[in-house]
Amino acid sequence: MPDTHEPEDVRITQDLRDKLYDFADVTFSIATDAPDDRLTPAIRDIWDALWDVGSTTPLPTGDIPTPSYVSDPISISRGTWKITVDFGHAPREERSRAPEVIAAVLRRHAATPAVLDATHLTEEEYDLTKEEPEPAVEGVDPASQQPRLFRRRSV
Repeated sequence: MPDTHEPEDVRITQDLRDKLYDFADVTFSIATDAPDDRLTPAIRDIWDALWDVGSTTPLPTGDIPTPSYVSDPISISRGTWKITVDFGHAPREERSRAPEVIAAVLRRHAATPAVLDATHLTEEEYDLTKEEPEPAVEGVDPASQQPRLFRRRSV
């Protein structure tokens, strides 16, 4: 197993670390054998926590550089979820800490062991997201809203 400098309960791949260093738009793969009663609440909390990855130092515009988009979680196979994040102008150092944020949530929910990796959505996964989302409430921070969990029926 590659040396990730992480506890054995959550392995973070080097590919994920590289993608976070190079790109502001990353799709996370979160894979674990944890039962749904622990994993589902963990995925909801991960979604919420990802909105806060950013900086407290305002941009020249006055905006705080946090993610501009966090997708609803998607799963087409048991125990594996994908979440796409556009970190926008969040500094590289801040977006690079996202795996540790995810790992902490998985540990808090006892949803380990787990593997965090970078991935892409398959056509089937993308098709799951084509349902028209409910309109966002005007003036409500997206991070305060619960994600819709997309899951293939046979999962």
